Amino acid sequence: MNWDSFLEELDRWFERHQLLMSKSRWVVGVSGGADSVLLLYAMRQLSERRELRWELHVAHLHHGLRGSEADADAKFVEDLARQLALPAHIERVHIPSEVATGGGSVEEVSRQHRYKFLERVALKADAAGVAVAHHADDDAETILHRICRGTGMRGLAGMRQTRPIQPDSRVLLIRPLLDHRRATIEELCEQRGIEFRTDSTNLDAEFTRGRIRNVVLPMLREHLNPNVTDALLRLAEQARWLETYLRDAAVRIFDSLVVSDTPERIVLNTRALLSKQRVIQAEVIRRAVSLLPGGEQDLSFTNVDDVLRLAADRGSGKELHLPGSVMVRKVYDRLEFRPRVEAETPAELAPVFITCPGTTPLPQLNAELTAELCDVDSEKIEELRQTAHPHEQWLDYDRVQLPLLVRGRREGDRFRPLGAPGTKSLSDFFIDEKIEPPLRARTGVLCDQTGVVWVMPLRIDERVKLQSESRRALRLVLTPNSQQSAAES
Repeated sequence: MNWDSFLEELDRWFERHQLLMSKSRWVVGVSGGADSVLLLYAMRQLSERRELRWELHVAHLHHGLRGSEADADAKFVEDLARQLALPAHIERVHIPSEVATGGGSVEEVSRQHRYKFLERVALKADAAGVAVAHHADDDAETILHRICRGTGMRGLAGMRQTRPIQPDSRVLLIRPLLDHRRATIEELCEQRGIEFRTDSTNLDAEFTRGRIRNVVLPMLREHLNPNVTDALLRLAEQARWLETYLRDAAVRIFDSLVVSDTPERIVLNTRALLSKQRVIQAEVIRRAVSLLPGGEQDLSFTNVDDVLRLAADRGSGKELHLPGSVMVRKVYDRLEFRPRVEAETPAELAPVFITCPGTTPLPQLNAELTAELCDVDSEKIEELRQTAHPHEQWLDYDRVQLPLLVRGRREGDRFRPLGAPGTKSLSDFFIDEKIEPPLRARTGVLCDQTGVVWVMPLRIDERVKLQSESRRALRLVLTPNSQQSAAES
């Protein structure tokens, strides 16, 4: 391949991804190696040929790993930017100390710092995106590494041509050289007389990437398939086809499984979810996570399998945390996805004595309770039983031991739910009624001097119900403040 044909392919790549906008700002990650230096020259010349007037920013992160060699790399990039009259952004971190104090591998910590740095530069420069020089051989090495770790279909698809540089970031990461082989890149540098630096760690097997490049792939070429890199890239292409199909299928099915969908919470019907094919279940899980703020889209097979195991669990109240900041919780026949935040202990509802008769504000419940004393006769009692509303209850006044008060539930609370054969703890009652834990803490309990009278607005106690011989009734009406405001307007 010659320089002109290479530029034509690069032009088509930017056009295919709708990135040939004039006057755009681009940050180019330049390590000093052949691939990143070639990318910088190529984007500069493409801008000139097309008269795009791109503003290119050179970004280089010194990882503090290779001593004087890394110092020379940073100096090379700085001089290159000055030679091309381009702004340079060069920062230095010390990865070994980061690894020693925070854990993780040198490669992973370096990668995290590098992308955070590039994102900062792009935001500071108000750039359209960040261009990095990953090429086809990098992609093949990544795919092989993922296979050895135990990847899923998404991992087999390899690197993406474009993606947000970080989850939820507005900065676009682009890889214009991903279709080109390392040998082609180095040949083009030689044709154009382009100088570059060689990272000595690329030639040894100290780090995982180096072992794959210098030990594993050469062994596979020699003993199994001389074209193993091409085979890995074809596998990735087919995985991308299948991934696209499955993602589209999951999008079509997703809406039928959603019980509730808000920016802060997505709730799925577990029975409907588990009735689908396993591969569709997995894609639905990935979609639910990706739609939340802070959702990590690249979930591992283990992450997805853990969520599906949770969905199939017959219990309720269990939860798990996913990479990024998403929590998944099983609540009866629902699966809730929400951003993970530190759990707050609900404030205990302070006791409020009820004016009887009269109306008592209940600000902690965002409601008010009206108590009214009424005369009833035997003919009216059955009618009242049949027409009662959950927020309106009729009690036998003579069976209520005043005064009344509203409070939160307490350990050991028991009552006999209306119609039940015996007493039950409030905890068991909430479980039977499928009341979620956060709502339990906000449920008011109306008590008299004997005990629980009404778990509002769910059920009254059997002992205070209207009897055929009742002659005086206590009418209780719980009115949420929103309904009161609507009535007044």
